[in-house]
Amino acid sequence: MTTPHDPESTAHEPSEVDLLQTSEKLSTESDDALPGNQDPSAELPPFETARPAVSVRKPSDRPVAVVTGAARRVGREIALAMAARGLAVVIHHGTSAVEAKVLMNRIKSAGGTAVAVGADLRDPRAAAATIFEAAAELGEVTTLINSAAVFQDRALPWVDLYHCNVHLSVNLLAPIFLAQQFIRQLGEGQRGHIINILDWRAQRPGADHFVYTATKAALSSVTKSLALQLAPLIQVNGIAPGAILPPEDRRSWHEQRAISSIPLRRTGSPQELVNSINFLLDANFITGEIINVSGGEEL
Repeated sequence: MTTPHDPESTAHEPSEVDLLQTSEKLSTESDDALPGNQDPSAELPPFETARPAVSVRKPSDRPVAVVTGAARRVGREIALAMAARGLAVVIHHGTSAVEAKVLMNRIKSAGGTAVAVGADLRDPRAAAATIFEAAAELGEVTTLINSAAVFQDRALPWVDLYHCNVHLSVNLLAPIFLAQQFIRQLGEGQRGHIINILDWRAQRPGADHFVYTATKAALSSVTKSLALQLAPLIQVNGIAPGAILPPEDRRSWHEQRAISSIPLRRTGSPQELVNSINFLLDANFITGEIINVSGGEEL
């Protein structure tokens, strides 16, 4: 599972990034998370386990970046940006195995190093172990970007335990257990970065997507706590996207928002999110910060 960055999708609308479409369709909030906007009574499609084909792969001499929800949408752009920085990339996906393989081959054909790994973030502890097991084939992970997310909207009368548990597992617990695996494998004295893709809604909640928003607000708190706990060697920051990519089922939604609620009166692009990630990775004196890439929508 993976993907909002598009709150109506993932990491990303949530800000509109890439969700963890379990069905692989995120609105805009992540790229490989659970499908957003589904009927409250609809069942999620079964997750297909897709462990990486473990051939005899020699460790890469490049530092490694793990990107969750990386097969599609904003997550894919983040993965490509990490490869462009010269990092080997672990492409985590939920059910988008085909898209993940295409991305992996694209990075390799450009001279980079990448591996694709499927893991169901609804089981966050096991998924984190699977992802870092795959990462170990490439080398030491120095960058963790938690982009996957679930972004679903249910009014209070239709909220059930499953809806809450899925959002908690994917949006909050998975980043925690991934951070745990990250620090366990990091060499003594090695510096590292953790970047959590959040959502501007965590700062100014609305009536909609309230369970989703609560989990992003909790992850914002975790970001600041880990920044204190893991300093001075590991910098932990967050990015709160806004209208970066429209939901796949509502292409005109962002344009409507730009007119009504975004001070800059336009939508953003995945490149603007990537620019903020690169800024944080290049900054040696920033930790515990959350950068809004939202056109001011949180104001």
